[in-house]
Amino acid sequence: MRVSHPLVEAFCEHPLGLCGRHDPALALTQVEPLERRLHILTLGVVADIFMPTEGWVSLAGLQNHWLSDSSQVAYKSSQLVREAMQAQGLLGPGHLPRVWWQICRGIQGRFKGSLRTLLQTNQDHAWTILDYLKNSKTTFPVLSGPILSVRWLDYVQRTGRVVIDGWDALKVPLSATQLKAAQEFGIEGEMVHPQVALALQSWVKSCRQLGSEACGLSACPRKSA
Repeated sequence: MRVSHPLVEAFCEHPLGLCGRHDPALALTQVEPLERRLHILTLGVVADIFMPTEGWVSLAGLQNHWLSDSSQVAYKSSQLVREAMQAQGLLGPGHLPRVWWQICRGIQGRFKGSLRTLLQTNQDHAWTILDYLKNSKTTFPVLSGPILSVRWLDYVQRTGRVVIDGWDALKVPLSATQLKAAQEFGIEGEMVHPQVALALQSWVKSCRQLGSEACGLSACPRKSA
């Protein structure tokens, strides 16, 4: 399954990307084993709005760190989690370390430290998983939010490489800036697939009208004549 749109294809698949930019979370596809990859991308989704683009690349370095293992994080103090995040250069609001600590405690307590088990318990089905998270806001703070949970499942499918039934039907609302950009591409409606929203966000930030020799988007509405 894939989302077919020139903007998405350039951002996620074309060697040139969007004026040289690609989905930064793709750096995590090489992380093994699967549980570590799922944990790291989950941390990335929770922290994403506070991270610079290169933050996703640095997250890949947590592959062998206890921060990417909920069975270890759950038995640390939130203060130790905070210190470890600071040492790894994971910047964010003051509550971020505690949020990650709480999420890990939930994963450990309910699923013995396995995010894959959380997904399987909910039949690897998008709507079942989203309903579960919606009803588990205390156990999974922030991650259970109506937008972030949808974005998380998008990353689980694409970066985690776990097939999620209903992934292609996921939708998130566009921000005012994204909505204006969407109109330039003839994208109608205020709700789009999270992969489209991500590509629109990157295009707004990175488009420099460089032309086809430096950008994988051949039909850019801003391209110089």
